Amino acid sequence: MHAPNPTLARPFRRPLGGARVAVRALVLSVLLAGGFAGAAGTTPSALAGDAQEKAPEKPARTVDPEAVLAGDPKSDWQKPAAVDPDLVYAEIEEYKKIVEEKLDASDPRYQVLMSKASRRFACAVRAAAKDGSYDLVARIGAVKGVDHVPDITADVIKKL
Repeated sequence: MHAPNPTLARPFRRPLGGARVAVRALVLSVLLAGGFAGAAGTTPSALAGDAQEKAPEKPARTVDPEAVLAGDPKSDWQKPAAVDPDLVYAEIEEYKKIVEEKLDASDPRYQVLMSKASRRFACAVRAAAKDGSYDLVARIGAVKGVDHVPDITADVIKKL
């Protein structure tokens, strides 16, 4: 057996000549500059005589469904609010007992106390949402595409 001919093994690979390198460099520079119009600082529509400018689009209103504490994330919510659950749980007596006694999830007492703490948390969130007429309450940072999402953590703590 003899070794394969390297020129036959890669029939589509030809050595680049000076002209090919120059053309590829030009194409690459145009693409990186955003096209001929982008390189000149104008848009294609401006070059065509279309002087109308569009208003910047607002990002779509979204919410992480797993971070919703009250309300329906699939509904057409209009007035969202945000809560920091860690700060609220730190104020719940049953949760304080879990922390003080260093209970873990395998302890039956942990399960009872955590169930009570979760119930108190959910009731306080719903009460604060109702008082503020909020149709959606989620963790802080979960609501996107809205100009201002009020933090109602202090109101939830008052409802405990």
